[in-house]
Amino acid sequence: MKFMFFFALALIGLARPSFAQDLQPAKLHRLSVGDTVPDIFFLLWNEKAPIKLSDHTGKLVILDFWATWCSSCVRMFPKYDSLENQFSGQIKFLLVNSVRGTLDSIPQLQTFFRRWQTVKGKPFPLTTAINDTTAFKLFPHIYIPHYVWISANRKILGITSAEALTTGNIQEALKGQILKEPIKDDRYDRDN
Repeated sequence: MKFMFFFALALIGLARPSFAQDLQPAKLHRLSVGDTVPDIFFLLWNEKAPIKLSDHTGKLVILDFWATWCSSCVRMFPKYDSLENQFSGQIKFLLVNSVRGTLDSIPQLQTFFRRWQTVKGKPFPLTTAINDTTAFKLFPHIYIPHYVWISANRKILGITSAEALTTGNIQEALKGQILKEPIKDDRYDRDN
């Protein structure tokens, strides 16, 4: 009887659906400016299939680590939408909500996006990754918002706070230039 129980558990484990974070390499280490970012996967809010970082090849990608309770994060969202329009097709903001970093839950995210639609009268416009664990391991941090600037060829051009998010810095990053802004260094390595 015990054998059947353990056999059934093993089958359930093999049959479970694979989430984006399960597709990541087992050994991840903190990345820094100048490093190449692996082709990581993200599970998106309200999307069935995960995306890869390489889905945005040829664009400047700015990862924005955020949380529903972070008012300074939320205040920046209209600026991202505006910058994506201004630099049409050259830049992509990817909001990243990390499980470990935010303690947000799916019900909290549902409430946030529902409230956004009610107040703004339209769905949330920005691409949002949820339940992240991989990107958080690659770019550990304590304070949010936390931005990681990734070039068209997946090189890290900067790790910054919100003050660095300027048109001038975006223009430099689009040229593949490492940002002159100081590196945001509130990282930690506990449990990584």
